[in-house]
Amino acid sequence: MKLSVALQKLNALDRRWIFIGVFVAVAVPFFIPVSFVAEPTPTTLTFDRALGEALNRNQPIVLDVDFGPQTMAEMEPLLQAVLHRVFQSKRPVILLTFMTESAAPLRTVLARMEQTYQLRYGQDYVFLGYASAYAYTMHGLGTSFGNYFHADDRGTPIEKLPLMKNVHSLRDVSAVVNIASNSFPKFWIQYAVTPFDIDFLAGTTAVQAAEYFPFLQTGQLKGLLGGGRAAAEYETLLLRSGVLTRRGDATRGLGSQSLALLVILAFIAIGNVGWLAARRAGRTS
Repeated sequence: MKLSVALQKLNALDRRWIFIGVFVAVAVPFFIPVSFVAEPTPTTLTFDRALGEALNRNQPIVLDVDFGPQTMAEMEPLLQAVLHRVFQSKRPVILLTFMTESAAPLRTVLARMEQTYQLRYGQDYVFLGYASAYAYTMHGLGTSFGNYFHADDRGTPIEKLPLMKNVHSLRDVSAVVNIASNSFPKFWIQYAVTPFDIDFLAGTTAVQAAEYFPFLQTGQLKGLLGGGRAAAEYETLLLRSGVLTRRGDATRGLGSQSLALLVILAFIAIGNVGWLAARRAGRTS
């Protein structure tokens, strides 16, 4: 009888315990090592293979970063993983953005990368800054960088940047990589990939990734990373190849997601047990 009463009380569990449980589950992996290793899928392996082929060519790559604060938790670990791969290969990178809110977090990430890899601005990487007319600019870069970016993010004329002296258009780069939480990868495919036949890779949110698999199958998209799970897979791949020495934010984020899901499932089970006990008690009475 006592057990039955205790089970019935589960049906009236204060919802605040649910919030506390989820909060603890999300926070634990950031303070206590919790191992949730994401095995790289064929899609992640394809992305790394395509990026590796681009980096093996003796040309810079273009990295377009387009995400804001609302998706930073998912997209920034993905961006960091890609930057580690690129900078570790010692290939120059031309960065740009079509979202004003992307510039500040990108500068912060680049500052950390500069210290980690002893990068020289203007030679190892440049940040061209923000451009507003994205479709117009994407297509225009196929013929000229200088016509659309007269100076970089620091105000230096583009012709005075050593990295840009031999880069006149997209034909002078090995690939374009777009880390975006919006539809900009589609615009890159429409306005740059198709007209100029460039190699294009993308990193998107998990929700948007399904939209880009058809482009991956047709070859218009050479590689795709979709969301935090893919970023964690890529970190695992980079650890195994020696690019990274320790797991990053994507793997810790995967731990938070996994524990939170386990806690939610546990509360669902508790709620169902309480509901069944209350229903049985009602029939008995």
